[in-house]
Amino acid sequence: MTSTLFSEALTRFRELAGLTQLQLASRSGAAASSVNRWEKGGLLPKRDNAERLDAALEAHGELMAAWRRSTKGAVLWEWARDFDSIERAAWQLSIVTPSLVPGYLQCPEYARLVFRAGQPLVPPAELEKLVALRCERLTELEELQVTAVFPISAVAGLPDKVRARQVEHLRAWVATDRVILHLVPEGTTLLVPSSPLMIFTLRSGELAVVSDHADGNVVHQPDTHDRITALYTSAMAESLPVTHSLEALGTLS
Repeated sequence: MTSTLFSEALTRFRELAGLTQLQLASRSGAAASSVNRWEKGGLLPKRDNAERLDAALEAHGELMAAWRRSTKGAVLWEWARDFDSIERAAWQLSIVTPSLVPGYLQCPEYARLVFRAGQPLVPPAELEKLVALRCERLTELEELQVTAVFPISAVAGLPDKVRARQVEHLRAWVATDRVILHLVPEGTTLLVPSSPLMIFTLRSGELAVVSDHADGNVVHQPDTHDRITALYTSAMAESLPVTHSLEALGTLS
C-alpha cells in the first residue's frame, strides 16, 4: 500500500506518544484493524475518526492538517456526501440561483407557490410540511451566514400579496446581519449557473460545493471546486452592490 501524508503523520505521532496500534485504537474508539490500515495508507479515516485520533495523540490539529492535505483533490470526504451534515458543519454559505429566491430565504407564501408548481400532485397536508421544512431551515442553522445572489425578477413577478410578503421576509433576514443580498437587475440575463449553486465554507476551513437539480442535490468533488466557484464569481459580477440591491428591493414593496 502507498503511504500518505496522513498515514505517515499518524505513525509518527503514535510512536512519539509511545503507544501501540492497539493502545491507540482503545484511546480513540477505533478498531485496531482500522488503525493498522490507516497507517499502511490503504484508506483515509472519516473526519470524525481523524479528529478523535488527533485528540488521542494530543497532536493539536497537526494530524488533522495532514488529513486535510491527504483528502484535497481526492474523493470527497465520506461524511460530507450527506447534505444535512454539510449544512450543520458550515458557518458561511454563498448561494446563487438563476430564477428563484433561494429556498433558505423563501417566505411561506413564496415556498407554497414553488412547491405547488413543482409537485402539483402532493396532498395539501404534505405540501404544508414541505413549506415548513423549507422556511424553518435557516432558523435551525442558527450559526450560518448567507450571501445570496438572485434576480430581482424572482420577486418582481410575484402576485402582489406574495411579493409584499417576500420583500418583508427578505428585509427581516437582512436586519439580523446573517444575510447579505446581491440582486441581479432587471434586463440582465444571468447566464451562469443554470441551477442553484451553493458554496459552503465549513468551520474546518474546507469548502463543500453543492448544486441543486430536479432530482436532488449533487455534492461536487474537490477537484471541480475552482471551476464551479468561478460560476458564482461570474454571477456576483452581474449583480448590484448591497446598498443598491436593498434600494431595488424597496421599490417592490
